[in-house]
Amino acid sequence: MSDKNVIRLPTILIPVIFFIVFDSIALILNFWISDQLEKNAVAINLSGRQRMLTQRMAKSLMMLQIADNDIDKKNAFEEFSNTVDLFDKTLTGLIKGGMTLGGDGEPIFLPPTQAQNTTPIIASAEQLWKIVRQAILPALSFDALASKQNTKQALQAVQTYNLKLMGLMNDLTTALEQNATEEVFFLRTLQTSLLILALLNFSLVCKRLLEQVGQSQNNLHALQNIIDSIATGVILYDSNRMIRSANKTAEQLFGYGPSALTGKPLDQLIISDRERTLGIKRDNSQFVAKINTQTLFEMNQKIGLCTIVDVSEQDHKEKALIQMAFYDTLTGLPNRILMMERLQQELLRSKRESKFLVVMFADLDGFKPVNDKLGHAAGDQLLKQVGRCFQQCCRDVDTVARYGGDEFVFILTGLQNQQAATQTAKNIINSIHQSFQVNQQTIKIGISIGIAIYPSDHSEAALLIKFADEAMYLAKQQGKNRFAFASESH
Repeated sequence: MSDKNVIRLPTILIPVIFFIVFDSIALILNFWISDQLEKNAVAINLSGRQRMLTQRMAKSLMMLQIADNDIDKKNAFEEFSNTVDLFDKTLTGLIKGGMTLGGDGEPIFLPPTQAQNTTPIIASAEQLWKIVRQAILPALSFDALASKQNTKQALQAVQTYNLKLMGLMNDLTTALEQNATEEVFFLRTLQTSLLILALLNFSLVCKRLLEQVGQSQNNLHALQNIIDSIATGVILYDSNRMIRSANKTAEQLFGYGPSALTGKPLDQLIISDRERTLGIKRDNSQFVAKINTQTLFEMNQKIGLCTIVDVSEQDHKEKALIQMAFYDTLTGLPNRILMMERLQQELLRSKRESKFLVVMFADLDGFKPVNDKLGHAAGDQLLKQVGRCFQQCCRDVDTVARYGGDEFVFILTGLQNQQAATQTAKNIINSIHQSFQVNQQTIKIGISIGIAIYPSDHSEAALLIKFADEAMYLAKQQGKNRFAFASESH
């Protein structure tokens, strides 16, 4: 027997080992990418929360100034103190790393942000925060409850630097999002490169083994053993897309017994739409599949090689990360990041079509006593019910977002006139001015709404939110459970 007809196992096994190595590296990258996405999502979410905290400082100081009894003063002071502490811990974490509170209120370690494009932003924010913190330090003393001068000076300092501090936090969020996008793109490119190398290497393995099929049954048996040892489903099919053979992993993946896939149409097992590829199991259940195909030749006949991996869990994790990054975990409504993105898109559309746009900033009246008396779990249940009420009051084209705490933002598009915005605000107030059932207890709350309109009030997203927020405070000052327009507060 000549050396030409001898299968040299080391020659065959070396590419197989390379394939397993590439496949293992790709699998590790999958977990690494998921971990990086989660870390980036946390950093982006918390940096975005910093913008809300700057507004909450001003809000709590305002409430502290206008409070006319000790309980309201104490509540406003506690909110102000907690907000300053949370802002300070989060900023410290972004600068040098440290513990803070996550979006769910649980302690979380925030690693330092060290990217080149975030360093100057962080440095500027740190310097500005030192100035603001020094100015509000007297108001952090409990004696501030009895000193309106301290709170007045603190409020002036916060209002003076609020927009600039919010702008820096917004720039930081944008920079973090850019870094996350670039990082994921790099990792995806590396992952794709490794996968291509693995597939090319795997194709070489299959080609070498298939060339030996006609020489002896032993070679065929060796080929089957190697393919069966791979943790990836492998299917060979002819030019009519009829399955010629499948490895054990593919049979197990689709729920078939040995050799039961042979002769079946490949299109009966795999279907694709615009978004993803699905594998159809024997019991008609489905899984998200990652498919790669290669073309081989045997005796001048074209053979298709299809590799199949069940990526349902990875797909679920990626969707969960997107949900966590852009949607409020409690109510399921869009969070501040997604709300701002939609608002900017709707502003561009309104500018193109010369239409006006309505932004409503809403704050629940009487929500804090629910938390204090019934506990945060009851407050969470109430917020869920309120979120559903808001969605029922608005159209599908509108956006209802949870801004933070008991604050919500509405983006109303395509309204014909200001009266339509007024009617929507009335509908929202009426829907909230009802009895809610939480833990078998009847709860009544109200809502104050501020309304800003593009283009009459402003054309920038952040300022429309700001003016709507200010109008909401005006509504509260006018007696609560009502709405006010931004034009009234200027």
